[in-house]
Amino acid sequence: MSRSAVVRGPVFLSVLFFLTMAAGLSTVSAQELRYSYLEGGWLRADADFLDDAEDGYFAGGQMSFKRLHFFAEYADPGPFEIFQAGGGWHGLFGDNFDLVAEGAYYDIDIDDGYRLSGGIRWLIKSLELNSFYNHINAGDFENDGVSVGVNWEFLDRFAVGGEWEWGDESDSGRLFFRFYFQER
Repeated sequence: MSRSAVVRGPVFLSVLFFLTMAAGLSTVSAQELRYSYLEGGWLRADADFLDDAEDGYFAGGQMSFKRLHFFAEYADPGPFEIFQAGGGWHGLFGDNFDLVAEGAYYDIDIDDGYRLSGGIRWLIKSLELNSFYNHINAGDFENDGVSVGVNWEFLDRFAVGGEWEWGDESDSGRLFFRFYFQER
């Protein structure tokens, strides 16, 4: 599948989804997006170099200082391990809708390199919607993909969520539990 086909389909669907949601909402909460948390959960990876999709786990955390955030994550989807650490910027559109840009060191067992991402996060009451374009370059492994996710926040400090990424070399999904450092 070509890179443009991978990106165009999910990007179009993501934009259409967010515009439909925006048109249908009459009230939006004044709550802020939060960027300081710990999270962990189940991971499914389906890379072109794997015979079958593999299940595993991941754990990570993030800290925010004003409009900058820093993060680290370890993932073990089965036959290989991934570690990434980096930082990013968020802001521009208000308290509950952010443009996000990130860069990270990316270490996969077969090689190391970098990940660049850009996207949006949008909080509607206790539901967060997000979508990102992700580029990974780690030696022989290079992947361009689009991810779409949703998080449901509850009890001031907790969230559960899911995310799926469609890529030209690898697809992946995750379900997770998140603990926020700041209360609502």
